[in-house]
Order: sequence, then C-alpha cells, then structure tokens
Amino acid sequence: MKKRFTKIGALILSAVMLGGTILGGCGASDNKEAGSETVSKETQTAAAEVDSNFNAEGLPIVNEPETFVIAVPERSSIKSAAENNCVIETEKATNIHIEWMEIPASGWDEKINIMFSTDSLPDAIIGDVDMARNFEQLAILDDYLDQYAPAVTEFFSTRDDYPQALLSPDGKIRSLPTGDESTQNIIDTQYWINGAWLDKLGLDMPETPGELKEVLIAFRDQDPNGNGEKDEIPFTFNSAWEWGNAIDNMMGAFGVIENSNHVFTKDNKVIFSAKEQGYYDALAYLNDLYKEGLIDKDVFTLSDDQYAARDSSGNKVGMLAGYNPGDCGTADTDSFRALPLLKNASGDRMVGINNVTRTGGFVISKNCKNPAALVRWYDYINSTLEQALLWGRGERGVWWDIVEKDGKEVPMFLTMDAQVLEEHGGYKTKAEYRNAESFAGVTPSLWRNEYDLELIYDDKWPRDLKLEAVKEQMEYGVVSLPAGTASLENAERRSVLSADIDTYLKKFIADSIINGIDDAKWQDHLKKLESLKVDEYTALCQEFVDSMNK
Repeated sequence: MKKRFTKIGALILSAVMLGGTILGGCGASDNKEAGSETVSKETQTAAAEVDSNFNAEGLPIVNEPETFVIAVPERSSIKSAAENNCVIETEKATNIHIEWMEIPASGWDEKINIMFSTDSLPDAIIGDVDMARNFEQLAILDDYLDQYAPAVTEFFSTRDDYPQALLSPDGKIRSLPTGDESTQNIIDTQYWINGAWLDKLGLDMPETPGELKEVLIAFRDQDPNGNGEKDEIPFTFNSAWEWGNAIDNMMGAFGVIENSNHVFTKDNKVIFSAKEQGYYDALAYLNDLYKEGLIDKDVFTLSDDQYAARDSSGNKVGMLAGYNPGDCGTADTDSFRALPLLKNASGDRMVGINNVTRTGGFVISKNCKNPAALVRWYDYINSTLEQALLWGRGERGVWWDIVEKDGKEVPMFLTMDAQVLEEHGGYKTKAEYRNAESFAGVTPSLWRNEYDLELIYDDKWPRDLKLEAVKEQMEYGVVSLPAGTASLENAERRSVLSADIDTYLKKFIADSIINGIDDAKWQDHLKKLESLKVDEYTALCQEFVDSMNK
C-alpha cells in the first residue's frame, strides 16, 4: 500500500468502505450571541465552515460553553460516562459539554439502526456503525482535519495505513479511529509449551513439526508431571479458529494461514487457504498427532468454560493454544514458554497477523451545527499520551503513570491488586475498575501501537509473555485482508458466501483431524469448495484488496 498522506484535504484515493461510528444533530451553544469571531473568513472553506463561538487554535475550543450529544455503548452500571474524570477535566479545558447517550450493548445495533432510518442521530456516536450503509448521513471531515486537527494529522503522517483505512465509499473521511491498538492482538493465538516438562525430560525447544511430535510423544510417555500416572494431555486447544484458541499457527508451518476469513494475502494476491496443498499437509499432520494420542481427544467438543478448566487440577497440559498460557486453567503459568513459530520444509516461518489499525469509531452527523468544534475536541483528547491513558485506563497513579526513558515520555502500567482496587472505589476486578473509571475499549482517545511497543511495567507486574512472543514473531506475519471495509455490495456478498464456507470448513477440519484425510477425500473437498463458490468469494476479497491499493 502506497503512502499518500500529505494534506488530508488533498487526498485523491479510491473508494473504500469501512466500519465506524456516527454523530448527529450537533451541539447548540448555551449562548449563541456571546464570543468573538476568532476565525477569519479567509481560513474558512465551504466544506469546513465554523461559527463565531469557535476558536481555531488554543483553549478553550469554544468561547461560550456548548453542548453536544454523543451516543456511546454503556460500559458500567456503577458509574456513568458523565462522572468519568477524563470527561470532567476535558470539559474544563475545552468548554465543550457532552451529554452522553449511553446505550446497552445488547441493544446497540437496533438503536443505532433506528437512529439512521429515522434521521434522529445524536451529535456523535462512539461505537460500531455500518459505514457501508450509512456514510451519506455523516459529515465529511477531510477539511476539518486538515485545518483543525494537528495532532491527528501528525499521527496519520507516521503511518502507511492511515488515513486510507478510514475512507468511505466516496473517498472521503467520515470516521475517526477509537479504542486500543494492541501489539498483543497482532497475533491472537500463541502456542505455549510447558518449559518445566522440557527441562525435566532434557528436551530442546522444538523448531519443526517433526521435532514437536517427538516432544509431545515424550510428554505422553515419560511422566513429566511425576505423579506416576499416565494422565498428561500433550496438546490441547479449543475449536478450529476462534479468537485466542485457533490452529492457524500450525497451518503456518505448512505454508498456509487459516482464519475466520479463510484467505491470506501475499504480495497483494489473495489466496484461499483451504485449496492449498499445505492445508492438506497440515491436516494430515494434525491427524497423525490425534491418532497417536498427542492431541486432547475432546478439543472439538469442549465448551469455553470446560476449556478454561482443562488444567485446573494442575500440571496436566504439555502444550496449549491460546492468548495466554493460563487460558486452559493452568495455575503455574510461569512454567510455560512461547513456542517459536515452527519452520516449514524450506526452513521458513509464517504466521497470520491481525490489523490492529482502527478503522472507525467516531463520526459526526451532517446535522451537526459545529463539527469543527467536535473535530478539535477529538484532536485534543488524542494530543498526548496522558490523554490516551486517562480516557482508556482511568485516573493517573492507579493503573498507570508516565515516566521518562531515554529522554522520552513512555507509559508505565502499575500493579493493581485487591488492595489498590479497594482503595480506589471498592472495585472487585481490574475490568470492573476500567469500565467504570474510563471509556475502556470504546475510548475516543486512541491507544496507539507505538505506545504499546514502548510500554514498561512496575517491578510487581508479572512478565508479559504474550507481548514478548508477538514482538519476536511479527516479522513473519501475513495478513488476511487489509484494514478497511469493502463496498456494500462486496461486503454483503462476501458475508453470504462466507457463512456457508465457514460452517463447512469447521466440520471438515474437525473430521479430518479426527478421522484422517486422503487424496480421495481431498478431491471431494475441492469439489465441495467449488459448489460453495469459493472462487467468487476469493475474487471479491481480491477486489477489496485491489481497491485499497489504488
């Protein structure tokens, strides 16, 4: 993808559709007559008109207090959005008052869809919106960003993926990113292997599928937990491809990537995974492990709760697939190590990676009377590391702090134990605290991947094994599809085709691992894929990739 950001207002890019958020009916000033005109007519454009209460730079953003209505998913029953310290402090600095419309997550889609269909949009929405269907009801932000959002435009200039990923079908920016870009989420699934068992049995870390098989055999036969019983589970995982517990890493050792899209992109070419020879080879390998009793016999029938308790009795699991080593109930997570990506026959490594680029979340409706003010509000809360932490993690000094390292400000996470939670609101869990004291994953202040890479921890924080593993493996990453969204027609047709493909492949993978795969079965499989129109599906994915690269 070519980097084309200079001035947002001058962007000439192909139409791409994406998911984001909305705003509507923008704020009304509490005193329309007050305030001086601080923006000259020369600086105003037809696309970026401002009123006399608005300040193009500096603080406050508006001279007289102005109110905007913003819809946002409800995060906590303990504390309202209006009570968050980040909201209170931002209002003091900007003179912008937000009237929060908190919508329960269970009813979000229905409520938002009604707003669009009845043209009853609030001033803004922070949350999921179907941009493909609704972009025409949203304000075009290009000129506002160009003139009034220096922090955002500077950030975009450092990234090849922005602002392309934000474009609506007409090639305009109508949505801005929100939430967390997390390095840990670049690779969902990690294989965790019991390092204590390796050490006890005098085994080296396996580097190839063949070496891994030998290690799993040793786990099965040599009583690594030392209880005199043959109760070890050499390898367990949950399902075929779900967040945090997929088998895609294993597929990578055979030159393919599997995921919920069932495609991967190499050199801008989309490849349908389940038609590749490597897919066959991976399934044959996994079947071999299964027949040898090296894979948990219940992997395809375990519920999430059952998987989470699989090793609750202690020291039974040799290797697992998951987001963290404790995902299957293992208490002694310190014994586990990240399994390096296995080498294929050519000595290469490969792993599927996610786009952590945020493709939307904050939008402004066409009805908004002062969109420039909301753009500046968004820019303000994205202007510093402190704002990102305040909006995304709560009060400074509880969960986070900022320290200087090599002459630069970097984030530091602080250990939050039961005592800290009790002293700062009587919360029971870290998640409960975050949802009540910040905007958590729906914050309009973007936690950037750059912050994540610089993140350090206090001396009480446990070692972040997932972050370490991802940093080591990112260079071998292959994306499924780029960030952004296809046209409505493209997205809808892909969705229809993908549903049947997904249902079939989940059954096919499970059957092949349990019962085996041979040439005749593979040929039947390819015929089934043809009947499911995988070639059309792949072509649609390619169409989307091509649109992103124009």
